[in-house]
Amino acid sequence: MHYPASAGVVYRICKDATSHLQGCDPTSARMRPHIRRNDTENRTIMYKENNVQVKASHYDFQRYTDLPRWTSYWHQLAETLALSPKTALIIGVGDNIVGKLLAAQGIQVYTFDFDKDLHPDFEGDVAHIDVLLGDKKFDVILCCQVLEHLPYDRFEDILQQLERHAGHIIISLPYSAMKYKMELKLPVIKTVKLNIYIHKFFKRHQFDGEHYWEIGTRGHTKRSVLKSMRKFFTVEKWYVATYNSYHVFFIVKKKN
Repeated sequence: MHYPASAGVVYRICKDATSHLQGCDPTSARMRPHIRRNDTENRTIMYKENNVQVKASHYDFQRYTDLPRWTSYWHQLAETLALSPKTALIIGVGDNIVGKLLAAQGIQVYTFDFDKDLHPDFEGDVAHIDVLLGDKKFDVILCCQVLEHLPYDRFEDILQQLERHAGHIIISLPYSAMKYKMELKLPVIKTVKLNIYIHKFFKRHQFDGEHYWEIGTRGHTKRSVLKSMRKFFTVEKWYVATYNSYHVFFIVKKKN
């Protein structure tokens, strides 16, 4: 989840690039190629200034990976395994726990991130993922807690780009709402849960250095998000994560 806005950032194009990056300076401290490691295809490579929102040190296990986040990881794993994929692309490396666990299940896992310090297979801005992936396709793409790191007006464009590279996409987004929960465990009768969510429709989300928007705030309702998704996908289901009501999941499938 390292994808800041690219507005105002200067791009440089290096044509006929190879692994030696002909015509570009590979030693520049602030410019780096958006290219998969060991990829020697002769195609246009985009460069971008380093502007990482979340540093790699943020993912320290004891501080970052709390119980609600583990719950979110479980949903990512369960939804992916339910699709029986052979290949998966994870956008936003984070602590890479999900990637390692999926790989342990025999899935060929690839990673995409803006931060080179996280050692992704594909390095670059998700706003240009179509160019960076080229003709590569995957059985499933996981894009969890990522898209809120870019302005909302780019949401549909990125969805359209993702649609070209996988049959299924697993997306999770932050859910900003007032939440009230009640859980009753009674003998014989199964557990009864009551969850009430009240959107903060009166509040406009302000960029906090990481999130440009969150579902539930003014102008960013679940309805508007679902409407955008349905332009490109069939939404098979959506739900709020168990024991992590800040994360809402969407499981979508390519229409054609």
